[in-house]
Amino acid sequence: MRWLVFLAVVLGSLVLVPTPALAAPPVTVTVRTTPRLAGVPFVFDGRTAVTGTDGVARFTGAHDFGGHTLKVDDSELGSGGRKFAFARWAGQRDPDQAFRRTVEGLPLRADYTVTAAFTARFRVTVRCVDQDGRAVPRERVPSVTVRSDTGHTRRLPVGRPVWLDGLLPVYRKSVLSSRRVSYVLLAADAYGANTVDAGRQRFRPAEERSVTFATPFHDLTVSAQDAVFGSATGSGARVTLPDGTVRSMPFGTDGTATLRDLPHAQYEVEVTGGKGLRAAQQIRLSRTQAVQMRVVSRVDLVLAVGTVAAVAVGLLLVGRVLRRRWDEG
Repeated sequence: MRWLVFLAVVLGSLVLVPTPALAAPPVTVTVRTTPRLAGVPFVFDGRTAVTGTDGVARFTGAHDFGGHTLKVDDSELGSGGRKFAFARWAGQRDPDQAFRRTVEGLPLRADYTVTAAFTARFRVTVRCVDQDGRAVPRERVPSVTVRSDTGHTRRLPVGRPVWLDGLLPVYRKSVLSSRRVSYVLLAADAYGANTVDAGRQRFRPAEERSVTFATPFHDLTVSAQDAVFGSATGSGARVTLPDGTVRSMPFGTDGTATLRDLPHAQYEVEVTGGKGLRAAQQIRLSRTQAVQMRVVSRVDLVLAVGTVAAVAVGLLLVGRVLRRRWDEG
């Protein structure tokens, strides 16, 4: 009987002693940047955290079932020829908020990671050199045309800095990363002609801030010679450039005139000051080249006409002799 009373007292004490409730562990939200950026401020429910050198910021709070707010401040991101701008989120739960700077309704029920992707623009300066590495004056090639691997075409001034996209976010298989943008040179026009082969020269703004393009130029030397006698003739040459402008050059003491620094293109070359027919020729210039023009002078014309007349008279006389012999036979 006593042991029954003792058992009842023990069971009663177990029921009456309260058990403490188990406290939920704190929850951490990790925010990562791509590319990895230091000094980016994020605000979570009014609390600000800045990313470190690893490009990560963390917010820790008590477990709850409410909704929370995360936003990014990219108003002053970038220095030293770089600019960064927020592009999108990944891991923010609501797909409709992927491209908003402020995300609402985030949970605090378990640890998770949110990624913020940024586009990067870089300040790039273009310059041009010839095939020997000499700087090409900006007035000769004032601009170049490039195309990015995203399909956008831009005209860039030579010798002046411009901002170009260099890093773009890529979202594949729920993973957000950055890729480098590359550009190809399409054209570098001089005097109405493209000095380069499109697509052969490339660069990436994320890797090169000073971009050098090779734009070859060539010299054209012109001389003139009498078509019959082979003697030098004419006083100079007139060259029509691809853009329609005309350049005149007098012959020197050596009987030649040289026009320097021309892009590879087609030109019309004409000898001036010659006493004869107009001598013009189409020249396709692809290297430094010397062209000898052959001019038909008035003397050549007189000689040619005289030769034709003499031949005609001779044929006529031969014909008469042959006819007389035929008649006598």
